[in-house]
Amino acid sequence: MSFEEKEDKEDKEDKEDKEDTEDKEDTEDKEQLLPLIMDVGNNYFRLGRAGKDFPEIIAPSVYVDNTDYLFSSDVINGLEDIFITEKNAETYLFGDEALEYSNILNLHEFKKEANFNIFMKFFYYHYKQLKISPENQFKQPIIIISPFFISELEKTKLKDIFFNVFDFPSLLFLPDSQAILSILQKPSGVIINIGEVYTSITTFLHGFSNELARDTYPIAGKELTSYLLNLILTRRSSGKTEYLDIKIAKEIKEKLSLCIFDTEGEVKRIKDGFTKYNRTIDLPDGSSLEINSERFMLVEPLFNPSLIHIDYMGLPEAISKIIKVWERVNWAVLLPNIILAGGGSLIPGLDKKLKFEISKFFSDKLREKINVIAASGRENLSWIGTSVLWVQGKLKKGWINNPNLKVSEDEQNIESDNQPDN
Repeated sequence: MSFEEKEDKEDKEDKEDKEDTEDKEDTEDKEQLLPLIMDVGNNYFRLGRAGKDFPEIIAPSVYVDNTDYLFSSDVINGLEDIFITEKNAETYLFGDEALEYSNILNLHEFKKEANFNIFMKFFYYHYKQLKISPENQFKQPIIIISPFFISELEKTKLKDIFFNVFDFPSLLFLPDSQAILSILQKPSGVIINIGEVYTSITTFLHGFSNELARDTYPIAGKELTSYLLNLILTRRSSGKTEYLDIKIAKEIKEKLSLCIFDTEGEVKRIKDGFTKYNRTIDLPDGSSLEINSERFMLVEPLFNPSLIHIDYMGLPEAISKIIKVWERVNWAVLLPNIILAGGGSLIPGLDKKLKFEISKFFSDKLREKINVIAASGRENLSWIGTSVLWVQGKLKKGWINNPNLKVSEDEQNIESDNQPDN
């Protein structure tokens, strides 16, 4: 090979390497400008780029203030070493980091407190974890997954944060039920979304919703947790002190709960020595706790709210009444598509008992059609469904543009592949 040929080959290789680098940088830029999907739950916060199979960030919706101790004394030896010795110690800790200090600091839930100032800090803390380059920060459209009962005040506050504080270009409030139906590829259905604070029942028929055919049910995860704690404490002898609080009860509920048909019969069998449901739990103070019937009794308020002194119909009856808001001819379309969603729906056996109890409110002919769908990963269904809708190009309407931001023509061209038309 001559010197000229060798030089030409090196130049060609250099040019190809440069093109590969430019293509890689262009791909990275486009990925960093993808819309962000955000689901702010009372229990967990989910954040990630549209088009992904799963949220990149799932964090508990909690924070702690490093001056807000659980204890009443003003000076607690040793605690100052945790925070005060670091000159740049943060006033607030968020998500999983906050949980690490829940035994010495009061744990707060910003969603329940409606603390939008803290939410702003919480969001920014997790936004930084996406490792978006400085030149691309705050340039992503934001999709906020919303329940049907979100208030206009909450929407206004969120717009203020994302437009006036962070300068994001646009927002879309997407109904969670629409996202859930999309991932399951169903134009019609009844969505029972059981969260930590709210349980919502929403219906869609051939893609259309009905404001009269939806409801907010008064029992959700926190009521079941409180009932479990009460069951355990009232069954214990008064002379024994248990290291048990609402946080531990919630963990027990999430790991050991189940739903069965014949609760009264099983309670009787347990009293006669049946040990199938026995589980031993190690508590933080070194003691142990044995539970059995509490594992399935904690679910019963969903079927009999009077157990927790709530004057309301059971969840199966509430679902049937919502379905019956639609004309009778449409019941056969909705009944095969009763969908469970949300973290509170993860209780094993809940789908089977709901199906059985709902059938009591319909004729024999319609009972055959009843189907309760409990998809795996249903605690993330709304986030994943939103990502699918974006990939399919079905999120082109309803966007709200930042009135403060005038996007240049070049930036609009860059973002055209990532944001639907307005």
